Amino acid sequence: MESKLTYLFRTLKLLTLEFGAMTSIHGVGYITSSQRTLFEKLLWVLVFGLSLTGCSWLIRDAYRRWDQNPVIISFDEKTKPIWSFPYPAVTICPETKFQMAIMNYTEEFLKFERDPSGYKPDLECRESFFSALHICNQNQLIKIANLLRHYNGSVETNCQQTSRKKKNISLPKESIFESVTLQNVQVNYSEYFKEMLTEDGICYTFNFAGDLFREGVFPEVATPNDALSKDMIWSPEKGYREITPPDGGPLRAPGTGLNNGLSVDLQLEVSNFDYLCKGPIQGFKVQVNTPTEYPVMSKRFIRVPLDEEVVALIKPQFVGTSWKLHDYEPARRNCYFEHERPLRYFRIYSQDNCELECLSNYTLSLCGCVKFSMPRIGAKTRVCNASSLPCAVNAEKTISTALNASEGRTAFSDTVFQTRCNCLPGCTVLKYDAILTQGRLLWRPYQLAAGGSNSSKNIHKVRFSLYFKDSQYISITRNEMYGLTDFVANCGGLLGLFMGVSLLSLVELIYFCTLRPYVLCHYRDEKGQIKGFQRNRKRVTRQKVIMVETLDAGIRRRRIVAVRHQIGFRRRLRKMKKQSKV
Repeated sequence: MESKLTYLFRTLKLLTLEFGAMTSIHGVGYITSSQRTLFEKLLWVLVFGLSLTGCSWLIRDAYRRWDQNPVIISFDEKTKPIWSFPYPAVTICPETKFQMAIMNYTEEFLKFERDPSGYKPDLECRESFFSALHICNQNQLIKIANLLRHYNGSVETNCQQTSRKKKNISLPKESIFESVTLQNVQVNYSEYFKEMLTEDGICYTFNFAGDLFREGVFPEVATPNDALSKDMIWSPEKGYREITPPDGGPLRAPGTGLNNGLSVDLQLEVSNFDYLCKGPIQGFKVQVNTPTEYPVMSKRFIRVPLDEEVVALIKPQFVGTSWKLHDYEPARRNCYFEHERPLRYFRIYSQDNCELECLSNYTLSLCGCVKFSMPRIGAKTRVCNASSLPCAVNAEKTISTALNASEGRTAFSDTVFQTRCNCLPGCTVLKYDAILTQGRLLWRPYQLAAGGSNSSKNIHKVRFSLYFKDSQYISITRNEMYGLTDFVANCGGLLGLFMGVSLLSLVELIYFCTLRPYVLCHYRDEKGQIKGFQRNRKRVTRQKVIMVETLDAGIRRRRIVAVRHQIGFRRRLRKMKKQSKV
């Protein structure tokens, strides 16, 4: 009786010979054939190994391309009408921050810098000065950072409360806005421009999504009972609702040109200019962004100088995403859908909203408070006073460096914020590119020509206009560049080119590695025959013998025929030589 090792070896040999004789993989039959010499087998082993190596190398490259670059950004086949986009949100911030009659910032700052211990004004003046430090030049804040520690835990309230008093330090809206023209119709600026609290103080925003914040989140946005702000019926991912009220917000333009755009006339009084707070440049900052993004004036803005007119030709840049990318992980497609990344403070996800929320959370974790303009849970979060502002400024610099680092969010010492601040772009994004033209605003000669008086020498005016450039725009779409079907087809082509492998060849290989050994090992009797085939044993044996004998007989016959041909040729050759001699 044979040993288990001999039995196993004989079974493996039988499997190998049977696989080599029946498989469709190129080259294997030459390696396992008993009719080949050792040199021929080694040659085919070398050729098969080189083919397998080359195929594996190219398949690895195909996998990397499929895994790392599955998305391509291309132009959409159809244009989008301007009616499908809303007006951009326009945020206007004056560079002049205070009413000089209420608070002279330059005078108070110099008093505090010269003698901090002797700086003891009345309570309202001191609160106004410390609140002004939140929005004025940060270089001045760093300069007096050590002096502010003396006032830690003082009676100062936060900037939001101070600036919203009845007699506040900020400029009133009626002293800034002269007129607003929308779609060639003069409208009431109070209905269309809402008060907005930014890092530049109180600003005014047009066409802002009123319900952007979640319930209980500050800073609150002034939203009167009008259709412009109480119900948002548009989002970048879903667009406008099918049933949209004619005055439902955000507003959208009916066409192109200045007659379908927005024009704002603004003014500032020279008596309120304070050059120490914001520097020597006076005028207005204007930011144009998506209605569902909270304005951050330090990121990007348009500067409108005094006595100048700035016209912005708006061109929407819309990036959509194909439905094929919904099954991909966000890290692979490098973007988030709205439902994949819910934010704590905002209802709608965008990269800017995510980064602002991240900044607020990181500042709260580092300093125990947040700046007055940062989103927060109102009753639970403390607003930084003047003595805590240097810490908030350092937190903003740290997180700005981390979010822009090429190697990832490694600047955070806390791994929790590395996860929370994973602010990828949105999969559906709407941005506005602005082409600016600028010229002098000769409003004084115009006022005299219109019969007005020349009594406004202490006033400077500016005009900012905005309208869409074209009526149709080509959008951009994120699409699947190299999907699973392409990867499988590429691998199949490479396997077929190098080795002649198809899907059935792989099934063959699996069959000979699993089912066939199981059958040979578990369905054999003591004599080595497969159970259930005893009746046909003689027939199968006879067929095998006949096949072998037939193969050997054929080889022998071919050899005999070749020898006979050689003998016959030699006989004819000798006969011809004899005839030539005769």
